[in-house]
Amino acid sequence: MASRSRVLFAALTLPFPPTNGHRLRTWSLLRALAADGYSVTLVSLAEPDELNGDIRQLSEVCTAVELVRAPRRSSSPKELLARLRAIPSPAPYAASRLYSQTFRTAAERHLAQEPFDFVLCDGIYNVQNLPQDPRVPVLLNKDDVAHVIMDRYFQLQRNPAKKLYARLEAWKVRRWERTACSRMKAVLTCSHVDRSILQRLCPRVPMHVIPNVVDTEHYAPMGTPEPRTVLFQGGMDWHPNRDAVEFFATVILPKLRELVPRATFRIAGRSPSAVFRRKFGENSGLEFTGAVPDMRTEIAKATLCVVPLRIGSGTRLKILEAGAMGKAVVSTRLGAEGLEFTDGQDIVLADEPRDFAEAIAALLADASRREQIGAAARCRVESAYSLPVLCGAVRAALCQLCDPVPPRPRSYTTPSRPLDVPS
Repeated sequence: MASRSRVLFAALTLPFPPTNGHRLRTWSLLRALAADGYSVTLVSLAEPDELNGDIRQLSEVCTAVELVRAPRRSSSPKELLARLRAIPSPAPYAASRLYSQTFRTAAERHLAQEPFDFVLCDGIYNVQNLPQDPRVPVLLNKDDVAHVIMDRYFQLQRNPAKKLYARLEAWKVRRWERTACSRMKAVLTCSHVDRSILQRLCPRVPMHVIPNVVDTEHYAPMGTPEPRTVLFQGGMDWHPNRDAVEFFATVILPKLRELVPRATFRIAGRSPSAVFRRKFGENSGLEFTGAVPDMRTEIAKATLCVVPLRIGSGTRLKILEAGAMGKAVVSTRLGAEGLEFTDGQDIVLADEPRDFAEAIAALLADASRREQIGAAARCRVESAYSLPVLCGAVRAALCQLCDPVPPRPRSYTTPSRPLDVPS
């Protein structure tokens, strides 16, 4: 066997810059592979404005990088029509939207030209973009359980038409997810919760927990917080985040402002639409930052952070980012799902709006308690959700699955489709 194992990493989105949780996980995996001496060839879908961007950071951890234009996104009216046309298909809408023959051609070319030891495929919807017979083991990177997200969306939806559509899509996604996972050599999940769900779905497929992590040197305590500032960080182009903001703004914030009249709810993240902003135009004490160049600045200014999520799966990087920076976090139990944090020690959990508001108010009034929880959160992230932990988990999984002799570690650097019809 060659001294450096060769990996083809098939990425669903450009990993750098890591502007959301999915990209951050992919970027961390690439860094872990490079740090352990793997030679990584990255083939990634990329948005049009990313195709000619700066890839120097990627080139520092990857032997080769090839970007493939991502399938074009439709405008809202066209997307609705596309979703309606996809209803008779056995495949979920996301599968048809993310199919790329160009990506498959690129993957086929690399596999034909280079002796890879395995393929690491990013997400269930990218499996269809791989060659039908890659001739090497394929591992699946999973940062969530897709059908669980759809199930939770269905449970909260009140519009009858949307509820019916969500139920149908959840059924399609579950079948697609089962088929995709069943074809893998192994699945890399981000938590024991996700592992248990997927293991029930595909009991014969090996599942390994590779936790989501943050760089604790990059995310470190800094700055002086502004008084009574409650932060939610997350992209507003992701429905679970929009739902969390709406839930907080409509039923938690009014109760919080009864208790702390001058409290401010700040939402930091990309792409809040004008329509979404106008929903909360009358809410005093609520402000959107839009996209920010460095989320650490917003976290540093926050008195505490909140994660009022009601939809989602996987583990929340926003909790790890805030915790690494020594911030107390108040979250729903679903928001903290999959993370080994302890209520009352390194996080505060509350699901009911009144309980959530009271938990925030208590922490805003008690700086010593905030600092205690924030310091404990920092310790938790360092011990369980830092880059060295990820490196160890990746090394253990890959040595067991693909490579009995581990590569030499090195230091960190900062339409004929396989899944046309799920069975």
